[in-house]
This record gives sequence, structure tokens and C-alpha cells, in this order.
Amino acid sequence: MFLKPSVLNRLMKQAYKKGLTLAMNEEGWLYIASDWWQVNIHKDFIPKRTLGDIITLTGELPKPGERFVTTKTEGNQMEMELPLEIEESGFEENNLLTVTDLMLIGTQGTIQRLVQDEDTGHIYAVNNVFIDIIDNSQIDVREGEHPVREPLYNPIRGVLWKNNVCKLRVHFRSDDKNAKIMQNIKGIDITPGVLKEC
Repeated sequence: MFLKPSVLNRLMKQAYKKGLTLAMNEEGWLYIASDWWQVNIHKDFIPKRTLGDIITLTGELPKPGERFVTTKTEGNQMEMELPLEIEESGFEENNLLTVTDLMLIGTQGTIQRLVQDEDTGHIYAVNNVFIDIIDNSQIDVREGEHPVREPLYNPIRGVLWKNNVCKLRVHFRSDDKNAKIMQNIKGIDITPGVLKEC
């Protein structure tokens, strides 16, 4: 799994306050989601620490074909006929984003990292926690896990990082406080190599 377990645990705890969704598909992929992020991990590659964090919060893992939403106050509530995994349609292999070194501070102090499509020049903002959570040193190379590369994106559906055993999908951030800045830098190449040359 290319995700830092400590950061994933923090995200799960935050989501648990309003509703953390868990599901398992028939192929053994665990789905973990909040309103604005989703993770899929193949069960054979879930770190023991992450399994323990999930059990501590929810008391159980979903069985294949099951999905539930869980909160501290309402416990685990089964959900029917809803997705059991991340929907990847719309994320084309040639739509890649470059993570830049530029960050913006949002209205509520949220740090947003700017990412750019080098081909089109389009710039988007992603919560910086999702840049920090990516860590290829966490992958299990001996068991055949591949490193994660640049994220795929869809202008409407957000960003998708994936390898052969793990996926992370997040929504873009929008913030009225930074709307003018985003408009002013539109079309400017802000990728790391260019910034160093300036």
C-alpha cells in the first residue's frame, strides 16, 4: 500500500465523525471512503496497523459483497446497491498531473497543493494531505507491488493515484478565497523544473 498508515488513520477518524463508508467487493478489494476521498486496497496488501485502525473504529470488516457506513453515535448501518469500489471511468491513462511546489491557504486554514496538467496548462488544487499521504517506501516490492506514479485526473471527477494493489481518489478543492489567484496563474507553467529556472 502506497499510503502512510498514520495519515490514513487520521483521515478515517475524521470521516468517522460524520460517516465512514466501508465495503468489500467479491475480488477482495476493501473500499474506504468519506464524502471527498476514496481508497481501495487489496486485502492481501492491507498493513496490520491499518486493519487494527479499522477494527478499532468500526469493530469489523465488511464481508465480500457488503457495504456499511459507520459513525460513533449510530454504529454500522448496512447500505444496499451502492458502489463497492472506486469508479475509475473517466480517468484516462494520458491525463496526468504534475504535483507542484506551490501551496495556497484556504479559508479555514486548509493547505491546498497546486497540481498542473503540463499538456494543457490547467491548474487544480488538491488538499495537501493527499500529497503527504503518498509514500512509495510503504509498498511491498517483494510481494509484487508497483510504485505509484503521477496521478491521473478528470476535470470533473478529481484525481486518482493507483498501482496494482491500491487506489486513492480525491476531489479537487475549490475556495472562493483563492479564486482570483487561480484565475491569475491560469496557463502559466508552474511545474517544479520551470520554477527553479526562474
